[in-house]
Amino acid sequence: MRTRERAERLLAAVTAALPGGPHADAARAASERVVRVAQAPVSVALLAEGDDDHVVSHHLWPPLLGGGAPALTPRRSTLGYVTAVRLRAVARERAAVRAVSVSFLDRAGIARCRSRLLDRLGDGPASAADWPQALAQARRLWPAADARCRAGLTELVALHRAEVFAEHLLGVEGVPARLDAVHQATMPFHVGGAAGGVAPFPDATAPGPYEPGTELTESVLHRVFPVVRRVTVEVDVPHDRWPLADEPLDLIDLPVLAPHLRTGRADLLIEDELGAASAAVLLPGARGDAERAVRGYPQLTVLTGPGSAALRAGAPVPADDLRAALLGAGRDAGRAARATRAHAAHLDLRRVLRATVAALDEEPPAAPPPPPAAQERLRDLVGRIGTELTALIDDVGRGVAGPEARLDGGMTPRDAVTQRVVARVHAWPQWSVLFAAVAEQHVQPGDGFDREDPPARPDVFEATFRATLRELPSVVGEVVDATVAAWRQRRSPRLGPLKAVLLDDVEPARERGDGDGRDAALTTLRRAVQLDWLTHAGPADGAPPADADAARQAFPLAPDRPLPWHDPHGPGWHQATVMRVRRELVEAVRRLAVEGLAVEQARRVDAIRHALRELRAALPRTDAEIRALAGVDPGVEPDPPQVLARRVEALLEEDDLSSRAEEDNRMSRTAEEGR
Repeated sequence: MRTRERAERLLAAVTAALPGGPHADAARAASERVVRVAQAPVSVALLAEGDDDHVVSHHLWPPLLGGGAPALTPRRSTLGYVTAVRLRAVARERAAVRAVSVSFLDRAGIARCRSRLLDRLGDGPASAADWPQALAQARRLWPAADARCRAGLTELVALHRAEVFAEHLLGVEGVPARLDAVHQATMPFHVGGAAGGVAPFPDATAPGPYEPGTELTESVLHRVFPVVRRVTVEVDVPHDRWPLADEPLDLIDLPVLAPHLRTGRADLLIEDELGAASAAVLLPGARGDAERAVRGYPQLTVLTGPGSAALRAGAPVPADDLRAALLGAGRDAGRAARATRAHAAHLDLRRVLRATVAALDEEPPAAPPPPPAAQERLRDLVGRIGTELTALIDDVGRGVAGPEARLDGGMTPRDAVTQRVVARVHAWPQWSVLFAAVAEQHVQPGDGFDREDPPARPDVFEATFRATLRELPSVVGEVVDATVAAWRQRRSPRLGPLKAVLLDDVEPARERGDGDGRDAALTTLRRAVQLDWLTHAGPADGAPPADADAARQAFPLAPDRPLPWHDPHGPGWHQATVMRVRRELVEAVRRLAVEGLAVEQARRVDAIRHALRELRAALPRTDAEIRALAGVDPGVEPDPPQVLARRVEALLEEDDLSSRAEEDNRMSRTAEEGR
């Protein structure tokens, strides 16, 4: 506990003394290792030796944990995995499973298992083999292999197939699972089980890995079990039976030691766990393979468990002595081993800090420390954003008002305005009246040609004409908005990678501090990587509507002459005259709309260019601004490396004083107890 507290204090002091960079990262990693080792639970390995394929510890849990305790390991042995039973004392009467999780081998662990399996087959330098070589070697061995060799080859192929299925799980710790699913998914190991004639080699068209986050159901576990490293079962036990206080105890149940069940993969897991354990219980007794297994680990405190006969199915197991040994010698050995490992990790932390002092002293005094990688990535991001803004400024004229201007469907803005104008003029109510008055292709006017049904005077059309001209600014504005939106959509994919970098590198900087300068810079960068605000850049009301004089001059019909179909002596009574008049009115409105479109396009291009230039000018460019975004105080120059070295030396001296004070206190307490 004291070692952990010293490491935590040293970590906080080093973090404050070093501004960041590789030295601070190395010190932080070493400090975190001390804390992790110092607070690791005490663990005792259960090493079973048996002559059949039944898991010996399966019969041990109920008598050891108390009446009604669940069976924590399956009844039959498997290809080999480790069950870590983590006991936590609570105020209850019976033991109960609280949680189950699965941890997986990483790729390095799988490579070690593959090499061990090939070594056991005794066919060449297995340690250098990759999977293609290993599978090719297995195919060569299969035809002439005996049952034991085929069992090893079957496990080798199963390991490869499981690695493919569990690609997104490799190296992952603590994936939740159900205990019944774990037990049902275990795969009984039978020597020669694949000797029926069908080679177990994977099909080249086998499915790929499970998706990330796949639930560990029975079927999933069955496929990935060869790469399972450990199953952790957290168990609440009555504190009057297991007085553990707040310190959990891990009972590490290892694969069975039996000659016909042992595989290279299981042996490797046993070796790793014994190397990390502080004590071991030999089940059912100290003999043969179990003795040889623990002999290679002199740090282990060996505890003898119940005899072989006591662990047979249905026989009573005297677990009180074993529980007393676990809580006594086993826990004492675990605490001592944990203290030793924590002390070694603390010494390693001090070596890292001394190496940091030496490295800082060797740096040129006048040379500032290299900028953090995050700061350089930010500088590169700002440069790339500036380049894209320049390209947008250059391209906006072509994309909004030039030959490349298109709406989303590929229509030009001119065609889009024309389409909207034609639709509006054709929707005038006068046309429905006129076409309703057509009979046999001729307009039939009213009696005396003096009533307005159909319309007789041009001023009826002129009023509607003026109303349509008042709508033109909104029509033109909609078309230009759509043109800008289409141009923005074409340009946005270029900004996608920049937006991703912004989310990964810049946004997290906001969590490391605050300030108006940083908030403004973040706002600028966010606007620079998303262009939706450009659609409405500039005044939203668009071009002003045509005034009365302009509307009067643009109206194509003579105001003092009756409409052609009201002249009894003229040829205008044919319906073709109505079509001609409508075309003239459409063309008059269209001409004004196209002129307004050109004006609005030019105005919008100028507004967008102005906004983009202002945005480009507001990008953070100075070292102070970049450092602020990277989480470094822009107003403080970094200290010389020699100053940082002296700070770390002072921290080491303080740690020495603390260590000597603790040792003096310990000796004083020992002397008082001796008196």
